[in-house]
Amino acid sequence: MNRQAIGIVPLGIPMFGGPGAITTVMIYMADGSADGFSLTATLMVILAILITMVASYFILYYGEAIFERIGRMGTLAFSRIMGLILAAIAVQFVLTGILDFAILEGLV
Repeated sequence: MNRQAIGIVPLGIPMFGGPGAITTVMIYMADGSADGFSLTATLMVILAILITMVASYFILYYGEAIFERIGRMGTLAFSRIMGLILAAIAVQFVLTGILDFAILEGLV
């Protein structure tokens, strides 16, 4: 076993099941209905988790082949695009939180 490979696992796990993923699931599960449970919303979240798991498996399994195909510049471009999408999602979460707070406090 290569001793350098041991450090890869702890760095990768939080990216898949860390605070961001947990918070996202909690937010979407709470959006279901007034009492906090909706069968449709729950099934959609579970479906999204399953799709993410399958996509992650294939990306990790074929990662080396994907990298060889798109190259270093393609990887950098893809990374920047994904960062932009992540920033847009983060802004949407913040704006939704502010709007929900304003509605709750009767400001809107």
